[in-house]
Amino acid sequence: MHKTMLMGAAAMLALLTGCQSEPTANVAVANEAANLVDPEPAAANTAAAAEVSETAALALNLASDELTLVTESGSARHIPFGMERATALHMISAALGSPIEQDSNQDCGGGKLDYAAFRQGLSLYFQDGKFAGWNLDGRENGKFTTANGIGIGMTRAALEDSGSEVTVEESTIGLEFMTGDMSGLLSAPGPGGKVTNLWAGVNCIAR
Repeated sequence: MHKTMLMGAAAMLALLTGCQSEPTANVAVANEAANLVDPEPAAANTAAAAEVSETAALALNLASDELTLVTESGSARHIPFGMERATALHMISAALGSPIEQDSNQDCGGGKLDYAAFRQGLSLYFQDGKFAGWNLDGRENGKFTTANGIGIGMTRAALEDSGSEVTVEESTIGLEFMTGDMSGLLSAPGPGGKVTNLWAGVNCIAR
């Protein structure tokens, strides 16, 4: 009988030991999993969301070598030529919404160009994965302008009074003008002729 009690006690001890070992293993696994969780993504996602929210309220300015997003307070976020395509698209999409069209054009004079067209007449061109140029036309009455007010619908008289040197000549694509490194088209040669198109950088224009 004494032997039976000892065997029973040993069995009970083994049972208790077995019951305790599984939770210990689970705790170890849980702790290991917790250690693998990187707390940074949550912070990064929060920052990204804040950036998108802030960018969505920005105005867009045109320039001969970049696009600029400007806050109400006047601070600027620059999107220069040469920026990675994904970054440029993210910043512009946050302000204007997703592109309405994205594709490639194999028939451009400088070789294959990728492009993304947005609402309000703005298209971005990419070469070798980099932001390389922009083009603006009169779709949806886009109101984007340069810092000194050059934009779609501006008269030739106002263009020539904008403070930048302007040259105008007939070309195979119409009445073309150039101001600095930015080009465009006018609807008529007189002072009342209006800007119908603007572009800068690498573009795909059939001449």
